[in-house]
Amino acid sequence: MGYFKQLVKELAETWRIERDKRREQKSQHRIEYAFTSGGRKYYCFEDINNLPYQRGRHALAVFNEIQMRCSREFLLQFTKSLDETLHSQQIDIFRINELNSMLKDRLTLTADLDLCYRLAAIVFFDDTEKPEVYEPEYAEKKIARWKKDMDVESFFLQKPLRELMPFLKNAVGDFNGYFLLNEELNALHSDLMRLRTLTNSKSNTTNGNKS
Repeated sequence: MGYFKQLVKELAETWRIERDKRREQKSQHRIEYAFTSGGRKYYCFEDINNLPYQRGRHALAVFNEIQMRCSREFLLQFTKSLDETLHSQQIDIFRINELNSMLKDRLTLTADLDLCYRLAAIVFFDDTEKPEVYEPEYAEKKIARWKKDMDVESFFLQKPLRELMPFLKNAVGDFNGYFLLNEELNALHSDLMRLRTLTNSKSNTTNGNKS
């Protein structure tokens, strides 16, 4: 009988510990209303610095890209272009200078527009999403809706987004104009690297090398 009472006591204590853990975890991840766009409500966790693991991992990766003012995809494309330039039969110093100028241009940006949208799509979610799960494909749909429903300034100057990305206050003046130039710069850099890669490939083929 004594053994049975002790077993019940231990099971009750185990249940209490697990209950307290779940309660503590729930309190750490409280959800609150953030903003409305296109008639759809979006929410976020009360403490945006304490996201569930999956969203937090993606948010950290994108925030690091924002600090670098370029995405990982841009860096991969850049290093590929630089590598092809350095391994061509005749090293083009003007091409290397062009690539270096691209990096200088990136450093003048307050932030990259596409990366800011991507971070927002991770942190803010609607009522059709599982708060603890991040779905990249659905995030792209959210970004498309945001761009359709609100202009850049109206979207990013909302209080929750200003708190998430305080560095955007440095984008003074014509906010929409700033981000339009940002998009044009991204497109220009991508086109230049693609063009140079194509030129290098044709040059190598002409010289009898495989591209």
